[in-house]
Amino acid sequence: MTSTIRSTSTETTLLTETPLITEETILVANLETRYFSGGPENGTPVVFLHDGAWGGASDVTWSQVLPLAAENFRVIAPDFLGYGGSAKSIRVDVSPFAFRIRHIFSLLDSLGVTEPVHIVGNSFGGSIGLRALADESYRGRIASVTTINGTGGPWKAPDMTKIGDFDGTRERLEEIVDILCDASEDKESHLDARFGWATAPGHFTAMRGPHMPIPEALKVERPADPFPAPLEGVSTPALLVECSGDTLLEAGWSQKLKALLPNAQAELLPYKHCPNITHPQETWNLINGFLETITEGGK
Repeated sequence: MTSTIRSTSTETTLLTETPLITEETILVANLETRYFSGGPENGTPVVFLHDGAWGGASDVTWSQVLPLAAENFRVIAPDFLGYGGSAKSIRVDVSPFAFRIRHIFSLLDSLGVTEPVHIVGNSFGGSIGLRALADESYRGRIASVTTINGTGGPWKAPDMTKIGDFDGTRERLEEIVDILCDASEDKESHLDARFGWATAPGHFTAMRGPHMPIPEALKVERPADPFPAPLEGVSTPALLVECSGDTLLEAGWSQKLKALLPNAQAELLPYKHCPNITHPQETWNLINGFLETITEGGK
C-alpha cells in the first residue's frame, strides 16, 4: 500500500528556496518515506542517495546539486530508513545495504518508475549504489552508478573511526563535518540542518542499534562478504569519483573498482569526502558530463 501522508516545503529543509524541487513523504510498505523530486516528468530518472554520517539526509547531502540536476533530469532523492524524515526503522538481521536497497526500489515502484535509473550516491549512498549493482536481482533496473567516495564497504582508512561516535552535541557534530567537508561559507547552514536530523527522535538508536553488543551465547559467525567480486565484468556504466583530500578511504580505491568494471571511469577531485556539499557546481558538472555521454542530455 502506498499513500501520500504529507507534501511540504518546510522551513527546516535546505531546499525551500527553489521551485524546481518538492518534498513529499509517502508510505512505502507502511513506512514513512521522505523524498525530494523535481525536473521534467518525462525526463531520464536520476536517483540521488545521501551519505550515512550522523544527521545524513537527502537535503543535507544534495541541497545545492538537486536544482542543477532538475534542469534536465527527473530527480528523486529519498531519505534512507533510519535517516532524515523517513521512518526510524531498521533491520539488524541483514546487512545495512540490503534492506535499504529494497526500500529504495519499492519507493520507485510506488512512484511508477519502472525504467532503469541512474544512481548517484555520496559515501554510504555511493556504496548502496554499488551494492545494488552487485546484486543480480536489481542490476537490470540500474542504467548507471556514480559513486562519490563510496566504495561499497572496503578500503576504509583509519580516520573512518573518527566519525563513528556522536554525543548529541553540536560541537561534536562540527568535528565530524570538518572531517567530511572542506571549508565553506555555507558550513553553518549545513551544520544546522545536519544537527537537526542528528538529534531527531529515533536517529541515534537507528544508527547505534546494529552495533549493540550481544551475549556470547548468541554470537554466530557471519558468512564471508564476497563484495566486490560480484562486480567483476559488470558492463553497466559507472563513474568512480575519488578525492585526494579524503582521509576516510584508502587512496587508489577507485582504480581497484575500475579494474573490475569494464565500463567504469575514475575521476580525481582535490577535495575531502563530500565535494557535492562544498563544491556542488563542479561536482555536478562532472556527473552531468558522464550522464550526458550515456543519456543524450537526459531529455
